[in-house]
Amino acid sequence: MAARTRLPLQTLIAEAQSLGFCAVGITEPHEVDASEWQRHEEWLEGGFAADMDYLRQNKDLRQNPRLLFPGAQSMIVTAVNYYPARRQQGDARFAFYAYGADYHWVIKEYLGRLSSWIEQTLVPEGFEYSARAFTDSAPLMERYWAVEAGIGFVGRNQLLIVPGVGSYVLLGTLITNLPVEYLTEAGNDVSRQSMRLSCGSCQRCREACPSGALCEGYVDARRCISYQTIENRTDSIPSEVAQKLGGRVYGCDACQEACPWNVRFARPTSIPEFKPLDDFLTLSREEIENMGSGDFKRLFGHSAVKRAGLKGLKRNVRSSKD
Repeated sequence: MAARTRLPLQTLIAEAQSLGFCAVGITEPHEVDASEWQRHEEWLEGGFAADMDYLRQNKDLRQNPRLLFPGAQSMIVTAVNYYPARRQQGDARFAFYAYGADYHWVIKEYLGRLSSWIEQTLVPEGFEYSARAFTDSAPLMERYWAVEAGIGFVGRNQLLIVPGVGSYVLLGTLITNLPVEYLTEAGNDVSRQSMRLSCGSCQRCREACPSGALCEGYVDARRCISYQTIENRTDSIPSEVAQKLGGRVYGCDACQEACPWNVRFARPTSIPEFKPLDDFLTLSREEIENMGSGDFKRLFGHSAVKRAGLKGLKRNVRSSKD
């Protein structure tokens, strides 16, 4: 197997950034740290995950990505900025990540482009390269691996914070059978500066959370507006959360809007697929109440909002008026 000239990690980072990623790091797959896994289990056992039963499944795969992708030798963890250039003017409020196209297919498309570049540039001759892209679509502890790859740290609101970027990011991971040493001449030489950062004594996210969902070290999904307006499949939202919606009909960004990292560093995304439709930006709750399936498909057919569905959106509008 003839080796190609190995490139510094910065070359890979530069290519990823040219494709649209705002951060990238590399780590070797291994079992999730025992203390981190225990914390995850305590979160589930404490009922903080509400009825998201899928988080209780495939624990062996979630704990060890080598089982998820046999032959895995490296994990390339990426982040994409989704902060919008324009905000909604209507009284129906959506989380910023849902403004444009569904991030699942957008990030997988971008990871595919990065994988093709790696195959063409870094893979040794005669090596049978394989890779698989993941983005919130498999039992993979994405924030944990982002920290392992050195691209950020987990804030008090349990979201990944990328230094110099903030937390308005979506994560994607490319797991490959290419050893780390072929991705960078110095092996895993990702800067660990971000792993030494923390929120310190700042409590602004907890103070800003309308429904008190942020516990120390956990998010209580039962009280979380994002969970209740997206994942909750029942016909109603608990009254103690409904009265805190404040016009939110899909998700919530309160903890992020209060975060000093975002106040200082958040900049509009350069990803064209995340650009919202003009009709979306002026959408009102009344329009949602009167919306038919045709208009829903036009506005949200390629959006993450389809996860809640038209029925879910209408329920959220009704709940915000109760």
